[in-house]
Amino acid sequence: MGKILISGYYGFDNAGDDSVLYGIINSLQKHDASLQFSVLSNQPKKTEQMFGIAAYNRWNFIEVIGQLKKHDLLLMGGGSLLQDATSPRSVLYYLGTVVVAKMLKKPVVFYAQGVGPVTKKISKFLIRWIVNKVDVITVRDYESGEDLKKLGVIHRPIIVTADPAITIPASSINLSVGKNILNALNIDPQKTIAVSVREWKKEEHFKDILAEVADHYAALGWNIIFIPMQYPADILPSEEIRKRMKYKSNSYVIKKPLHFKEIMSLIGNIRLVLGMRLHSIILAAVMNVPFVGISYDPKIDRFVERIDMRLAGHIKNLQTDNVIANIDYIIDHEQEIKETLAKNITDIIAKAEKSSELTIKQIK
Repeated sequence: MGKILISGYYGFDNAGDDSVLYGIINSLQKHDASLQFSVLSNQPKKTEQMFGIAAYNRWNFIEVIGQLKKHDLLLMGGGSLLQDATSPRSVLYYLGTVVVAKMLKKPVVFYAQGVGPVTKKISKFLIRWIVNKVDVITVRDYESGEDLKKLGVIHRPIIVTADPAITIPASSINLSVGKNILNALNIDPQKTIAVSVREWKKEEHFKDILAEVADHYAALGWNIIFIPMQYPADILPSEEIRKRMKYKSNSYVIKKPLHFKEIMSLIGNIRLVLGMRLHSIILAAVMNVPFVGISYDPKIDRFVERIDMRLAGHIKNLQTDNVIANIDYIIDHEQEIKETLAKNITDIIAKAEKSSELTIKQIK
């Protein structure tokens, strides 16, 4: 029996990161049911209730040190922890935790990390200095591994696996939950497109484009449902797009926080996802629902390419006609695309499990 302390972007009401945490725990337990887990969280009580494991305040440095002493291994759990596009504090916080773990002589695993963008000199220096001391490094895509090598991480093998959320079994999702949400809105699931967006810096152009795209399908009798992956941050851009639409009666913004399993259930009931949030399209893939990705970060392009789906373009130069053409292609080739999606995700799940296998080897 081993005790693993998980660190990541948890307790921030982000359904994508919650799905990553669930995927990590679920995958590791499949390989070794005796493992015990704890997690560092922004909202420890809420995280404990959601996952049924012990959670501790990630901002309480004394508590973090105490838990590192009590655990056998620190697992840096998935997501884009090594990036400074949103803030340089991300790199400082997570690598600071790694330094403390190594000072306490604890093994550290980087579990299916996404890397980049990293632009600041201090971030590059810290990654080169600290990550070379990590015991096991797995990344969620090939490009993240290459980014680490370019940043000077050359003293440890870097293994390409996949995002942990991929390992969540679709069979574990209760589809009636999502069906009830749609029924309450009087929405026909077979004529529904889910949209997931986020704010990104000061970009506004994509909101006008997505409003035009939504209007095109609403005029054809489709329902447009905006799903916030991070609550409440994603509600505002969703509402702004809806306000710019002409056919608002066929559009809905979900304004309550949804558990990642509720989102998966909702996605599992509909025809198609148009997603800017990475985990909106990852969870669509898990549920075998075709999707069109919208890029704001290289991680979107990487996943779309890896699973052989369609990318509408980058938010800076998004074009209405191109988005519609991609959606129409999916509608016209739906069954063929679902078969391709099912085959590709099976291969990716097998790669994702490698992160768990290497973690268990390390802890033993």
